[in-house]
Amino acid sequence: MKRIHTTLLLWLFMAVTQMAIGQTLLKGNVQSITNDLLVGVSVSVIGTTIGIASDANGDFELLVPSGRDSVRFDYLGYKPLTMAMTAGKMQVVLEEESKMLEAVQVAGFAGAVGQARRRAESVQQIPESVVTYTTEHIEATGITNFQSFANQVPNVSYATSQNIGVNFINIRGIGQIRNGDSPVAFLVDGVTIPDPNLVNQELFDLAMIEVVKGPQGTLYGKNAIGGAVNILTLAPTNNFRHKLKFGVGNGGYLGGQAVSSGPIVKDKIYYRVAGTYKTMDGLLTNTFLDRKVDYYEDLSLRGQLKFDFSTRVSLTLAGQYSDTQGGATYSGHSPTGVELDPNDFNYVIDANVFGESELTNSFASARLEWNLGNMKFQSITSYNKADRNHAGDLDFISLDILRQDQLSNSKSFNQEFRLGSHTGSSKIEWDLGVQYQQSERDLITNAYADFGYFLNPPMPFDTLFLSNFVEPKPVSDFTNTYNTFAGFAFATWHATDKLDVSAGVRIDNDNIKQDNRNEGFVYEKTDTEVQPKVSLAYDLAQHMLLYANYGRGYRSGGYNAQVTSLFDAEYAGETSNNFELGLKTSTADRLFIFNVAGFYVDFKEQQQFAVALGANGLKMGNYNFPESKVYGFEAETQIRTSRYLDVLAGFGLSKSEIIDGGFAGSTDRTVYDGNNAPYVPQSTANVAFKSNFPISDKVQFLGFVNFSLKGKIYWHENNADVSNPYSLLDSRIGVSIMDKYEIFVWGANLGDTQYYQEYGDGQLTGSLAGDTVWPGQPRTVGVDVAVKF
Repeated sequence: MKRIHTTLLLWLFMAVTQMAIGQTLLKGNVQSITNDLLVGVSVSVIGTTIGIASDANGDFELLVPSGRDSVRFDYLGYKPLTMAMTAGKMQVVLEEESKMLEAVQVAGFAGAVGQARRRAESVQQIPESVVTYTTEHIEATGITNFQSFANQVPNVSYATSQNIGVNFINIRGIGQIRNGDSPVAFLVDGVTIPDPNLVNQELFDLAMIEVVKGPQGTLYGKNAIGGAVNILTLAPTNNFRHKLKFGVGNGGYLGGQAVSSGPIVKDKIYYRVAGTYKTMDGLLTNTFLDRKVDYYEDLSLRGQLKFDFSTRVSLTLAGQYSDTQGGATYSGHSPTGVELDPNDFNYVIDANVFGESELTNSFASARLEWNLGNMKFQSITSYNKADRNHAGDLDFISLDILRQDQLSNSKSFNQEFRLGSHTGSSKIEWDLGVQYQQSERDLITNAYADFGYFLNPPMPFDTLFLSNFVEPKPVSDFTNTYNTFAGFAFATWHATDKLDVSAGVRIDNDNIKQDNRNEGFVYEKTDTEVQPKVSLAYDLAQHMLLYANYGRGYRSGGYNAQVTSLFDAEYAGETSNNFELGLKTSTADRLFIFNVAGFYVDFKEQQQFAVALGANGLKMGNYNFPESKVYGFEAETQIRTSRYLDVLAGFGLSKSEIIDGGFAGSTDRTVYDGNNAPYVPQSTANVAFKSNFPISDKVQFLGFVNFSLKGKIYWHENNADVSNPYSLLDSRIGVSIMDKYEIFVWGANLGDTQYYQEYGDGQLTGSLAGDTVWPGQPRTVGVDVAVKF
């Protein structure tokens, strides 16, 4: 056996060596004279058709055939540069064209680069609906979390409720249920974050945010049924860079950020450390306690170490820690009765228990990259641990009748091995790999009651007992364990100069186990899902791409804490068949960009959440609509009206319809057939103005204003409660001095628009407060000051 292993290793070494003969791996980084990273720079080997674009960190790598030793760099608004290849990592500096500096000519939008297919590509050439934001846009617009960029992306919305970590993401009509998986794969530096509680974590020191719509399970794995969100942090640098930032605002807001990056050993070992801190007293008042209830405090720290062992082998180690605390269970209700219309904002928060929640997260990853001649090998290993808890009121009124607390902890391990071709080096680009993921999630929920209030007449005991109103035990006490093995392959064939054909498949084997300590049972099942993806992309003309794609999506099912009249012990995994047709176009000078896409989703076993509080206790769990459909479209445009003003706009329409409501527990939901699925904004839109112009030789004005609109929302499958559309106005305006100092004034929801992020019909939930609401955040304003050195 040992001889066989030795022979195989020798064969692999010889094969890799043979592949590398006659080719040189070229790696480098592109910056401007002012040390700004340049994203989307065209890097081409002179005398060949080989080329690539620099990625979100300005990096590039490509294989150069024997006999070729010159490389050309082209970037809109900058002077073209031709350089001879050098050993080691090339450091390329581009100079802005003089006619641009003199404002004689308006430069178009730089080529946006995304990594939707796990490799750096021009967004305008990716046959998917993709939105990317670079460091420049992220900082100019003040993006700090998922919620702050969702308002800029058509058919994407975000809401929160109850406590820190409860998120509701909706993308193209595919939503997220309470205590359920996100509809998008959420990745930080290529590493999947499986815990949905962590989606709205603080985002800082970023190179890129990318939103990919449509099922992405083939490349990203299960639960990417609606799309994927890629977060790329800024990488360690080979020269020293530092940044400090401080901010103040209303509601007692204070914030700070620190970043440091540089070489430990020049050209070999680099570091990057970043941290952010925020605290806020809050803006919403509990009138009974006379306290602000939406307080928030977060400390997040991140560190990276990168080792370049050679031009072919590198290792990046990363770790992150965060501790987030905030208000919880401050649902509002009518001050005069039990009914509150979802468009009536005369609500009161008067619970007698002050709600508190906390979410701590520890994350570590190791990424090994090894260039093997014509292909690249990657190993990604990660571990994630998150602890979440909250405690607060359950009746949401000033009487001490009901209380609650919940513990929701998770830990996960992920290992992925990937082998793929280099981008831009051949007519066929391919990736294949295997992945193993183990995830454990605890959910322990307690309800406490003063039973005296339920006597006739009421006789409060002034003592609360742990109970689900039947026997003294938690409402839920279980651990769900997921063990997933997957294999995948994906390839793109550049069939002609105009036609690309892409196809891939992923097979997930998903073992789901629940240790239900409340019921004394252990449930277990195994699902095997095949997720194929096919796309065609055709250049109708220069700068005009027509594409069509089909993909199948999958989101895991699971088990409920107990069987009730509302749901069964088990809920099924979701599957979807998605069809998309799109057009991407721009003018030759890239002063105008317009993209549009239409989609149709055949949805099976769409997951829903139910909760009720009644005589038999607190009940919460998930169930399925056996069949539903989603259809709609989105359009986006970017217009550079002058050297100093950009107009960005988008519109999205999503229609989600229940075809078969099915049966769950003893509840017949076929009566809802033909209704709109709940929690889906029917439309989204935004118009933004972005400006950048010199005030003097040393002072630059920077401004961003975004007006966003969210359409009506049906809150329940009966469609009885509907919120009207509402709009938000956000802005960030300031100056940059000598490219070193920055001062910004910012505001979110400047019009102080009132809106609800969640609405509960008291007749359906059994809440003692009647109809309950989770209010949106009021107007926030502040000032940030930053220095780079």
